[in-house]
Amino acid sequence: MRRRALIGFPLAIALLAVLSLYRVTLGFPVAYLVLITSILFWVTQATSWNILSGYSGYFSFGQAAYVGIGAYSTAVLFGRHGVNFYLTVVVAAALSAVLALAVGALAFRLRSLRGEIFALLTLAVPFILAALARINTSIDGGQGIIVSVPDYPEGIGLFQDFLYLISLLVAGAAVAVAFVIRRTRIGWALSAVHDAEDVAEGLGVATFRYKLQALVASAVIGGVGGAVFALQIGFVAVDSIFHLTIPLFVIVISVLGGRTHWMGPVAGAVLVVLLQDRLTASGLGEWQLIVLGAILVALVIVAPEGIWSELRAHPLVAAGTALVVIAVVWFLPAAEPLDAVLAGLLAATVVAMVRGRLSKPPPRVPPAETENVEIAAKAQPAAVEIGAPLVECTDITRHFGGVRALDGVSLTIHEGEIVGLVGPNGSGKSTLVSILAGSQRPTGGRLSIEGHDVTGRPPHRIAHAGVARTYQIPKPFTSMTVRDNVAMAVMFGRTPKGLDAARADALRPLETVGLAHLADAYPAALNLHQRQLLEIARALAANPKVLLLDEALAGLNPVEIDNAVAVIRRVHESGVAIVIVEHLLRVVNQLATRLVVLDRGTRLADGDPKTVLADPAVVRAYLGKRAHA
Repeated sequence: MRRRALIGFPLAIALLAVLSLYRVTLGFPVAYLVLITSILFWVTQATSWNILSGYSGYFSFGQAAYVGIGAYSTAVLFGRHGVNFYLTVVVAAALSAVLALAVGALAFRLRSLRGEIFALLTLAVPFILAALARINTSIDGGQGIIVSVPDYPEGIGLFQDFLYLISLLVAGAAVAVAFVIRRTRIGWALSAVHDAEDVAEGLGVATFRYKLQALVASAVIGGVGGAVFALQIGFVAVDSIFHLTIPLFVIVISVLGGRTHWMGPVAGAVLVVLLQDRLTASGLGEWQLIVLGAILVALVIVAPEGIWSELRAHPLVAAGTALVVIAVVWFLPAAEPLDAVLAGLLAATVVAMVRGRLSKPPPRVPPAETENVEIAAKAQPAAVEIGAPLVECTDITRHFGGVRALDGVSLTIHEGEIVGLVGPNGSGKSTLVSILAGSQRPTGGRLSIEGHDVTGRPPHRIAHAGVARTYQIPKPFTSMTVRDNVAMAVMFGRTPKGLDAARADALRPLETVGLAHLADAYPAALNLHQRQLLEIARALAANPKVLLLDEALAGLNPVEIDNAVAVIRRVHESGVAIVIVEHLLRVVNQLATRLVVLDRGTRLADGDPKTVLADPAVVRAYLGKRAHA
């Protein structure tokens, strides 16, 4: 697939350039050139939006801000002051990057600014910029700015040829950037953020850095596209630039085309602009929004991944259908060539979707196919040599308003230990695990790893220091295979590796937990036990010194529990210290070399499992009554 893209994409750009460079020779109408220029603008903007919002899932309504910065950079500097047009493009890119850094530094640092809150924040940005442009006479002052035609090489031909070629250059560069991002570490990081951001951070992914890089790349592309757009419209005004039309259309285009693929915005832009043009030419321009809305609703229901995913799933069927329909419509008496192209695209999409629905779905993996790990005969943990302290927490407190989830808890985890962390519901077990993993910051106290203070550090730094965790409810990266889920921990772990090496290394932890035969399956095909094992394999792939298992046996049947116990023993024998949070005391008694009991946010007991479980205070905490002699 990558090789086809590397050959096909430059070839497509070259063929599109030929349409302008040899327009007269080919007899290619200028009107078509204008239409394709419009498509290229929307390809640029939709691709810009898709790099952040499509890849990472951070929905943005602020695309008009970057278009506006680009358009006004050219309008003010070139249109009013005669600065070289190409220099204004560089200024547009720089100013857009600065704005993106400011927005990202605010939004991505605060965990509360996610989802709809992030969308509302980005929606406010173009409104603020529009107000500044309207009241500031040095920018606009409410009058608008005329943008003249810049100097361009005489051999190109008309100004429309120049505008088309520079739009093609910008759109081609935007799609190329989206392709590179999707195929490199930043693309994998953004996919992980899209599926489960907290998990990605806990595996070592510096989510803030990668999101900020994606936002800056998105802003630069949007700003450069806006600078070229100023030439395209010839008159830059606040109402035409900072309007909701731009963000809404880029969202519609990306959703229709497909948000998870770099070619999605291209397919979406071609469909939307062609449909608008044909409706207008047919005298049905007022029906544009109704038709687009109906198509969007239909595709969201039947093809939520967008039309490109349908077309690429059945390329031969789609291409054959498109060619046949184009050929038939082309020779109809009243039809125009663009009618044939639009009909071919719609027909190819419909046939590909129908073919996909009629195709046999991939078989689900039956639960019985999990490979059982040999269970040790002994019920008690083997004697182990306790080594140096790995993790130490001292007087850890964590308050949620007036609730003290943890109140002065101190705990040390040594090399070679399996520490059972137990206690009644609400005793603070999961909160302590989250603090040990960096997912939550303590209100007070100190956390250190191998003597280094890591209190308050982000989860990816805790992961790089040697602590990995699993979750009560499995959180796999749903868009990735089982192998790639585990490979993510290798790619971004303590010793980062490239994708191919990470995929190879992912097989060892999968073999440890008995999921190697499911490496190419997707998480949706796994049952609960297999997902829990995937959580362990993924955490183990991070090469941790301490593994935190947060209720990894919850919801399993007795056979699955025995298998999971064997897996945990095997992990421990590989040299990893383990902290296991579990309600099944018989399991903890089998595994733990030391037992720590929490009750109401305090440490109630700490010591040998048999001794701790016989402690009257522990019995009271669990049963709510005095222990009998």
